[in-house]
Amino acid sequence: MTEFKVTATPEKGIAESSDEEVLARMGYKQEFLREFGSLATLSFAFSIMGVAASVPSTFDTPMLAAGPGSVIWCWFIGSVMCMSIALSIAEIISAFPVSGGLYSSSKYLVPAAQIPFVSWTVGWLNTLGQIAGFASTDFACARMVSALVILVTDGNWTPTPSSTVGIFVGILILHGLINSTSTRFMASVTQYFVFFNVGTVVAVIIALFATVKTENKLPAGDLFTMVYNNTGWSSDFLAVMFGFLSVCWTMTDYDATGHIAEETHRAAIRGPVSIISAVAGTGLLGLILNIAYVSCSNGLVLPGITGLSTVEIILNSVGKTGAIILLIFIILVTNFIGISALQANSRMVFAFARDGGLPFSTFWAKFNKTLNVPINSVWIIIVISILMGLLGLLPDPTAVNAIFSLATIAMDWSYIIPFGYKLYYCHIVKTIEFVPGPFYMGPTLGPVMNAIAIVWTLFVTAILGLPTYLPLTYQTMNYAVPITVGVMFLSIAWFVLDAKKWYKGPTGNIH
Repeated sequence: MTEFKVTATPEKGIAESSDEEVLARMGYKQEFLREFGSLATLSFAFSIMGVAASVPSTFDTPMLAAGPGSVIWCWFIGSVMCMSIALSIAEIISAFPVSGGLYSSSKYLVPAAQIPFVSWTVGWLNTLGQIAGFASTDFACARMVSALVILVTDGNWTPTPSSTVGIFVGILILHGLINSTSTRFMASVTQYFVFFNVGTVVAVIIALFATVKTENKLPAGDLFTMVYNNTGWSSDFLAVMFGFLSVCWTMTDYDATGHIAEETHRAAIRGPVSIISAVAGTGLLGLILNIAYVSCSNGLVLPGITGLSTVEIILNSVGKTGAIILLIFIILVTNFIGISALQANSRMVFAFARDGGLPFSTFWAKFNKTLNVPINSVWIIIVISILMGLLGLLPDPTAVNAIFSLATIAMDWSYIIPFGYKLYYCHIVKTIEFVPGPFYMGPTLGPVMNAIAIVWTLFVTAILGLPTYLPLTYQTMNYAVPITVGVMFLSIAWFVLDAKKWYKGPTGNIH
């Protein structure tokens, strides 16, 4: 028995239906202006991953914990496995192109009686993960700005926790102001992000290989095989596995393009194409970029005076002036990630609030009548991100670093819950009919990709939930899992004690 399905009109399928018709059949009225075309959507998907900046932000975890072998192999394996998540998400958002992404889509993948609880859980996980991802991106940007100042002053300025947090708050406010503009402005700016991202990657790779000193060239044999264990764990294998943080953090927010679906022309087609293209491109470019950094690191004491190994590698190869120029472009790309992440994040908050899933939902779902964007949802994210960033005031960076892992764990869990329900109810017991959109993997490949994505996510989140370094102290503790579990416990308790009485899931706003 089919419990829920979204179908096209008898005369035409989803691909031929207008975006507004498809949205209306899911119960929502068109409120955003659709300004994102092919280039802007593709650029948005690439910019949310921002490989030129994401690799420098996370390179130290595999490199300092386990060495070059961890950097290269974890990126390569992780990129391949992450494609299963990208394909699974692309198939779902092609069928259900709505701002809530997988949160809203979960309504059509679970039995009717379970819709409120599953949607509530997915909504809170995705919202938490996206806010943590945005906050960690802007905090990484603040660290890069600090590294730039150190370079410019020849090391005569030393960043303090308070100065880094101050820069972080300034960046947050800047991104908030940019996102408090119209969709047309955002689309017109976003379409250029991909050129800065790819161009910066190419520039760094060429600069490193063209200028590296002979003594700093890592022997080819060591590039893929050199592994050490600085973690304190007895298992070298586990130490290497921590390298998955880099690729998994870079490729989080796969469904970001889905969150701007209501602002995208032909969202059912452009959304999935952009996701798959961005993951494939990011995987390839990131692998080459990581090889370039590792190849030029021989004999260097990392992370160096700037506190970022990649900046130290660039400085050693191209000199001060070249390093400053390249770092400025890397910082620009990091800002583009933050701007795009905030837009996706605010649309998720808006979608969840539109269905009554957040405290004071009416306020967060309110539209600015002039700009036709939910500005209130933008600024509540800024406030929460500032509170997260206050962890940076602690003398040890471990707590704020946990935000990186928190983003990956929470968002990936929000993905595999719908995957699991789709796999079981749509493909195994077949009590729910999955009506695909234009991008469809078929009755065999689709379930296989769903299963791989679930197994991979469970494996990698188990690794990322562990403390990277031992012995375990308050400084080395990985706070990502306790924070995630704590927030989920509170949200589930709220649902059981009160919200189940009034929250019905993604019900739509056409009545």
